[in-house]
Parts: sequence; structure tokens; C-alpha cells
Amino acid sequence: MTRILVVAGLIAALLIATNPSRDDFDSWAQTFAMHKIEQEAAKRGEKLGEGEAAWGGALAGLILAHMPIERTNLLVFSIYHVTLPAGYVDDNECAVLGIAGQFVPLGDC
Repeated sequence: MTRILVVAGLIAALLIATNPSRDDFDSWAQTFAMHKIEQEAAKRGEKLGEGEAAWGGALAGLILAHMPIERTNLLVFSIYHVTLPAGYVDDNECAVLGIAGQFVPLGDC
């Protein structure tokens, strides 16, 4: 029984230590936006020039860095709630799970 508690404690400590911060989220969001731009261009059959997706990701990163993003910190993981501008997606809310230094979009972002 004590081994189970020790292992659970170690896992909890690891998750707490790797719970991503707002700065981590901003960096991830910039990369995520860059990939979304590339995907949308590919859907339309367009080929982006060198750096166009990077510029779009950088602009999105600048905008996201100054947006009011609500972070719910639950110690072992965080949930980021982003209110997107109207017309971006059907639902203006986007939630992202941050756990173990990784981010997972919850739903369509």
C-alpha cells in the first residue's frame, strides 16, 4: 500500500512540476496558429511562400499574448479558456488542456 502512495505522490509531484505556465501557452499557441495557417492553405490547394505561416503564427502569438485568457490552475494540470473573435469558429470559446508540459485543444480551436 505504501508503494502505491509513494508512486502516486511521485506522479503528482512530476505533474505539478511540469504544469505549463501562461508563457508556455503563448509559445504553444503561436506554433499552433502557424500549423493551422498551413493546414488551411493546403485545404485550398495553395502553397505558402517561405515564412508566410511563420509571420501568421507570430501575429497570432502577439495577439494571444495580450488577450484575456482565463487559466484554471488545478496544480497537476491547467485549463486555458480563450474567447476567440466572432466568426473564427462556430463557438467563440476554445479550451486547451495543459498537462505535463503539453497542450491538448479540447474541441474545435
